[in-house]
Amino acid sequence: MESYEIVIVGAGPAGLKCAEVLAEAGKEVLVLEKNEVIGPKVCAGCLTAKDFTLGISKNIGKSFKEIFVHTPHRTTIMETGETIITTTDRKELGQLMLKQAKRAGAVIKTKIKVSEIKKDSIIANNKEIRFKYLIGADGSSSMVRRSLGLKTKEIDIAIQYIIPKVYKRLELFFDADLFASGFAWILPNKKFTSIGACVDPRYLNAKDLRVNFNKWLKKKKIDVSKARFEAAPINYNYEGYKFKNKYLIGDAAGFASGLTGEGIYFAILSGKEVAEQIINKKYKPKGIEKILRIKSHHEALLKLFEFSKPLSAIEHETLAILLKSKLIDKEVVDIFG
Repeated sequence: MESYEIVIVGAGPAGLKCAEVLAEAGKEVLVLEKNEVIGPKVCAGCLTAKDFTLGISKNIGKSFKEIFVHTPHRTTIMETGETIITTTDRKELGQLMLKQAKRAGAVIKTKIKVSEIKKDSIIANNKEIRFKYLIGADGSSSMVRRSLGLKTKEIDIAIQYIIPKVYKRLELFFDADLFASGFAWILPNKKFTSIGACVDPRYLNAKDLRVNFNKWLKKKKIDVSKARFEAAPINYNYEGYKFKNKYLIGDAAGFASGLTGEGIYFAILSGKEVAEQIINKKYKPKGIEKILRIKSHHEALLKLFEFSKPLSAIEHETLAILLKSKLIDKEVVDIFG
């Protein structure tokens, strides 16, 4: 029977950062990924300045110093004089983080499906692997999370078209009639553009989101005939991350934002924080405290949308007006990043 000190299920940004930090500290780490290629995921791929403090190269994507924010009544240009958003190809990001984890000494295996989780071992590809610690980094539909008896009640639904054309501007669209509590986007990358929308299905179900999104695409005269359509849930239902010798990180823990759907920064930071706790039992997870603080702010704002669409529309217009003040632009970046 194989045996590793630490087994990580999932090789997304959370799992790979966790593996990198643990391996650098001399820990024996095995990462198991069900897919053959590490990186590709249904994700708009937005990075902010905070991501680059966690070891991500600034050359990974396409950078923008301004964001065009639209509501039904106005367009506001959000700018701070510095790069606000960098869009990245998730495959490129995954391959970069894979190299970093391997260089640190982590063992990473692909095409491995975990079918059962026990107290101190897992069954993967019909073989049993023992562990001292198990870390679930297996996304919004996490098997590790389910094995802990945790339900997922709060999700966002994200849909997008990957268009083989590079648009010039990064744009966000808020329209309560079409997207309720959510929003749509045009996010250009180096070789393609993600055009999508995201919403909590409590306020707009997936079917209606798709219908409204198609109406919006038609109105904007956006041709998606040669595009690839993608859809995925985003888990933001946090119920804890530490369960004796098992941990959850990234979307598996519900560390994504319910307001914006953003999760890359939270994933990478939570992976690092859990690794540090395993390395040093006295480590204080201030990074996870920060994630939960940001999430609480986001979800408090999200709850305001429960009352009515008119109220949501007023909030969107207020946001657009506030963005005209350069004094608060960086604070707004933190809200959305």
